[in-house]
Amino acid sequence: MEKNTFYDELGLPKNCSFDEIKQKYRILAQLHHPDKGGDEEKFKRIKLAYEVLSDPIKREHYDSTGDHYDDTNLDNEVLTRLSNMVSQYSQQINPEFDDLILKMKLDLHHTQEQTNISITNCKALIDKLNIIAKKVKLKQEGENLLKSFVEKKIKIHHTELINYKRSLIVFARMLEILEDYHYSHGEWQLLIQQNVDGAS
Repeated sequence: MEKNTFYDELGLPKNCSFDEIKQKYRILAQLHHPDKGGDEEKFKRIKLAYEVLSDPIKREHYDSTGDHYDDTNLDNEVLTRLSNMVSQYSQQINPEFDDLILKMKLDLHHTQEQTNISITNCKALIDKLNIIAKKVKLKQEGENLLKSFVEKKIKIHHTELINYKRSLIVFARMLEILEDYHYSHGEWQLLIQQNVDGAS
């Protein structure tokens, strides 16, 4: 017996819209919520299906691979990368004058831009290879070796594309964490002290 897809869990076709996913999830979540006597396992599957299909990048990854991101692994990667950045930049900056948080944010934004360029280039290459695969014909009966070489290349670039998109999720989460921090040079303490003095 085949395992249910996330679309099956929500009772939706593969070409469903975001609004349809959202609406169906609300109905099913109400129906199967454990607090209302619903099945907890069924509720968890519905919730996971919604989390994957409502995120465009996760959905595209799922549609092309049949697999979904493990959030635990993603979180571990986010924390490991942040830890490595702190170690790396601690050696590079002057901590008295340079803003560590700003430096990390700027570098992450730059990396995001570079990754988006790589995604665009990778998609363009896949499009070209798909055209080539259609046009490479064998003059006689037999195995079309050239076409199989091209198809292997297409698979490799599809994997690259998935990894680039996964990296974008990691970078976005790193930036979300950094939003909760600022790097104080003393002016923050001075400003706070002035406010306290002014209030007294």
